[in-house]
Amino acid sequence: MTAQTEPLELWAMLATPFDEDSGRVDHDSLARYARAMADRGCHGLVALGIIAEPQTLSIPEQQQVLATVTASTDLPVYASALALDVDTRRRVVPELVSCTDRAPAGLMVPVDTPDPAELRRRVIDVHRQAGDLPIVVQDYPAWSGVAIGVDALADALDGLDFVAAVKCEAPPTFARIRRLRQRLPSARCISGLGGLSLVDDLEQGATVAACGVTRPEVVGAALDHYAAGRPELARRMINAIASSIGFEVQQGTSIAVRKEGLRRQGLFAHAAVRAPTRPYDVWLDPLLQAHERLVASELALVALPTSVGASVL
Repeated sequence: MTAQTEPLELWAMLATPFDEDSGRVDHDSLARYARAMADRGCHGLVALGIIAEPQTLSIPEQQQVLATVTASTDLPVYASALALDVDTRRRVVPELVSCTDRAPAGLMVPVDTPDPAELRRRVIDVHRQAGDLPIVVQDYPAWSGVAIGVDALADALDGLDFVAAVKCEAPPTFARIRRLRQRLPSARCISGLGGLSLVDDLEQGATVAACGVTRPEVVGAALDHYAAGRPELARRMINAIASSIGFEVQQGTSIAVRKEGLRRQGLFAHAAVRAPTRPYDVWLDPLLQAHERLVASELALVALPTSVGASVL
């Protein structure tokens, strides 16, 4: 395989830190966290995504979160407006795009209907409300409960030049990416789900990995291997931490586990969540500690010179 020529990017999906009793957003932790993701090699940040618990945030809180993230780094920041209710989203979008001195790089919205004609109308509507910002469409039926055929999705987005990317989280992700790349060659395909299918997704045309795992730098190292024409090393690196990714992204415990991991890294002051998110429970400690040790061993390899790290892998 020749070296990857199309630029590959790593985007961090950001959780929202709260104070100890979850009453307020902890903006000091949020700024520290955003800067750390930049320092760890991320090329973009996504605020107010699923792991950010946006359904628990008021519109002013969402505005403040976005303002803190954009002020904390020079990275492109994508704002999410993931309300499945169209009227709610119409209220939120104008407030998000006008609340910061630096405009978001784009706006992420969900696939919220299986009807391609209606989805097309809704995406166009959001784009107009967003002041012509680029749109990223998130296709994640396990979260939204909305499943759409891949060709129906392509029909909905075909010819919409303002659709910058599609976050592909409907299985099999690599098959959908392959078809979307055939139908929508100008739109980037984003590999999600923590990076579990990263290399398969890249092989079929994904060019962005968006993940909310606590150590995205390992995923970034796999991206670097792939970009340099070392796909097997990239695959082995992902395989080595697959169980840890799976532990962090399983629904039900995922947000609390990641917040506790970020607290242990010194990025969050507290691991607090807001209902209905399930809080962290101490019985998870041995599992989290085992995965932290595993990821630490992979990070040690990442820190080695490329030739030495590659030989160990």
